[in-house]
Amino acid sequence: MKKSTAPLGNHQKCWLWGRIAVTETLAAGRWPVLELLLSDALGDDKISTARDQAHALATPVSVVSKSKLTRLARTDHHQGYLAKMGQYPYVDWRDILDLCDAKTSSNPLMIILDGIQDPQNLGAIIRSTEVFGAGGVFISAANQVPITTAVARSSAGAVNRVNIARCDLPALASEMTQSGFKTIAACETAEDSLYNCDLAGPVTIVIGNEARGIRPELLELCSYRVSIEQHGEINSLNAATAASIFMYEARRHCNVH
Repeated sequence: MKKSTAPLGNHQKCWLWGRIAVTETLAAGRWPVLELLLSDALGDDKISTARDQAHALATPVSVVSKSKLTRLARTDHHQGYLAKMGQYPYVDWRDILDLCDAKTSSNPLMIILDGIQDPQNLGAIIRSTEVFGAGGVFISAANQVPITTAVARSSAGAVNRVNIARCDLPALASEMTQSGFKTIAACETAEDSLYNCDLAGPVTIVIGNEARGIRPELLELCSYRVSIEQHGEINSLNAATAASIFMYEARRHCNVH
């Protein structure tokens, strides 16, 4: 797959900053870095390490003043690292399914995200998918925040370690069911509790939009609708927290069974 040299978006959206986000992106070598700028206050060792990573990717490097980084990023939270990003390299959904075939892989776990709007939520979910070893994340091409530099920062660089696809989610859910996956919908109004749900084996967890939940046409295709038992007065968890709980339970069930 040829990597695009076009910037990710406008001036602000194309900049990725922060030590972990930038160095993780360089180390992974998946997401095209069009230009790397480093603060001259970093010190020779850090500059040398980042420059070597960038040169391995044929990425031009400039060492500039901290004030210039702040001006370009429009924030002083850059920690001396600023990268101009190209288009994010989504993976074809079919390739992800081939890599995590329900019949040949051991307890594959997939995540479908239906209309997540908050970059912080999306980044946090992707970070959890990397921690819990999910085989892939699937998002809609419409009515969904894409992978941006804000998402990358929130994910602590995990967007570079997780296979992420944009596709038709109802069609994907149907394909997964036919392939042997149990499709579990996180639904706060469901009567069945996550505590009693069997999450062992090939599982796809579906998390809906922060306000409306999972759209009806996708919810109808899910094998099960499950809620997280709650005991407080606030009536719901945010999408990222709910997703992490579901992923933890899925991995726990695999170890128990």
